[in-house]
Amino acid sequence: MSTNNFSLVNTIQNNVEPLTFGWVDYFLFVTMLCVSAVVGTYFGFFSKKQDTTTEYLLGGKTMSYLPVALSITASHLSGITLLGVPAESYRYGTQYAACIFTTFITGLVTSYVFLPVFYKLQLTSSFKYLEVRFSRSVRQFASVIFILNLILHTPIVVYGPALAFAQVTGFNLHYIALIIGLVCIFYTAVGGLKAVVWTDTIQFTVTVITLFTVLILGIISIGGFREIWRISEEGGRIIFFDMNPSPFVRTSFWGVSIGLTTTWISCIGISQNSLQRFLSVPSLSDARITIWIMCAGIIVVKGISVYTGLIMYSKYHDCDPIVTNTVSQPDQILPYYVMDIAGRIPGLPGLFLAALVSSALSSMSSALNTVAGTIWEDFISRWVPESETKEQTATRVMKATVVVLGMLCVALVLVAEQLGDIFTMSASMTGVTSGTTLGLFTLGMLVPWASNKGTIIGGIIGTTVSAWIVMGAQIHKINKNIRYDPLPTSTDNCPHTLNATYWTQPTLPPVKPEDEPMILFTVSFLYYSLVGYVTVVICGIIASYIIGVPDPKDLDRDHFSPLIHRFLPREKYADVRMTLIPTIPINPDKEKEAMQ
Repeated sequence: MSTNNFSLVNTIQNNVEPLTFGWVDYFLFVTMLCVSAVVGTYFGFFSKKQDTTTEYLLGGKTMSYLPVALSITASHLSGITLLGVPAESYRYGTQYAACIFTTFITGLVTSYVFLPVFYKLQLTSSFKYLEVRFSRSVRQFASVIFILNLILHTPIVVYGPALAFAQVTGFNLHYIALIIGLVCIFYTAVGGLKAVVWTDTIQFTVTVITLFTVLILGIISIGGFREIWRISEEGGRIIFFDMNPSPFVRTSFWGVSIGLTTTWISCIGISQNSLQRFLSVPSLSDARITIWIMCAGIIVVKGISVYTGLIMYSKYHDCDPIVTNTVSQPDQILPYYVMDIAGRIPGLPGLFLAALVSSALSSMSSALNTVAGTIWEDFISRWVPESETKEQTATRVMKATVVVLGMLCVALVLVAEQLGDIFTMSASMTGVTSGTTLGLFTLGMLVPWASNKGTIIGGIIGTTVSAWIVMGAQIHKINKNIRYDPLPTSTDNCPHTLNATYWTQPTLPPVKPEDEPMILFTVSFLYYSLVGYVTVVICGIIASYIIGVPDPKDLDRDHFSPLIHRFLPREKYADVRMTLIPTIPINPDKEKEAMQ
């Protein structure tokens, strides 16, 4: 776009009434942050003390399944969902709605493959399983992968809501990220798991109420469900069953329902984050109820988010705020839309933004609480001598870990803002580690012949392949050698007298033959985790056979999923030497007395 065209755009934008917060919005936003801090203060100083690892990490194993389910749901539904999914639906259509199948598959696999093993062993750390099944080296390798995932993913979680707040207030994004991070660090470090679970529950409730309110206002503003569906269908946004089997298309039914399933099982089914909550309820049946409540919550919120994208398209299909540079980034279109339709209702925009920030607080607090326990259990605990004060030392170390890693994640927001839209960015960064982690647990619970060294070799190869593909793809995307053009929009009815061609984005030149990316770099970001997972499992099995498989008789059935117990050797019984017991003469008179 030429300089003259940009000046014309700016002239038009200067005549548009700015959409900004009022004092009621600020009040509700600040109130939400204060509620989170107060909950952490209560559980840290006034409730039962969080001075043992069981209390700090598992809430004393007395939690109810409903708040735990809402906590897991809230942790999973971060600003990436609330901001990224509507923007995805707005720009690329509704194919992401196939995540309904992803949710059901994740729930089933978690409930009947992985959870029974974890609950049987009752381990504080999910990575402890890898130690009892293989060795401590496998456990520590998986822990490092998990910590790397936290460092890669959490800055994106914080970046999304901070970007939204910057859109509607004009405040500096970096200051906003710092404030969000400090509040989260405080209540997570002070209050432990109970504070995390209850703040997650409050935040999730606010988020759902706000989403429904915005949804209803949007439907009314467009003219009803039929009108939204008509406009979206005419604009090519209704895409539910794109059955293209190619792994190189950006999104398809298979990419969402299969590729994304690998990521979700890794993030929910075997992650330390979720395991802490599953084990905080009293029984396995309660844990399974927790899973299905969580699945229902995910489906509801994901469905609302996809439909919100259709509402936004219906409203802006003939005057796209992205093309006209009314918003600087695609992820800012949702807060712009909320301010547009609800800006005249005092407090609603503030409540909506509070919901976005709450989602970031929820995800970040869960991650920090979990990784603090992982670092203590896997790297520090065995070096601290047993004593009466070891539990208090553990709590202090975990709180300090929360502070240090929390500040690191806030600092890395500076990097996250350079990597593109948050939906694609999140899937890409998670793809580096989630497939590897799931592959390690699959080898442990479903492959009896997997060995210690074979599993480590598979994990290293899987991580290397995933990181290489993701990094290569990101470099080519930055250089515009890999492009995913959004579905078309129009500017025909924008409020100006200029020809619509002034609003058209410049057309990029074709990619030069020497700049063409390697074919593996063009794999859809939805398949990154699946590629890593398959690599770990296949390489782990091959390496185990080359190095030497373990003796099946030495395996513990409790280490394997109930699904494969029938293929394992039966329980071993100790041989008992048979000896003759000498007979003792019986006195007939005494025998008669005994019978009487």
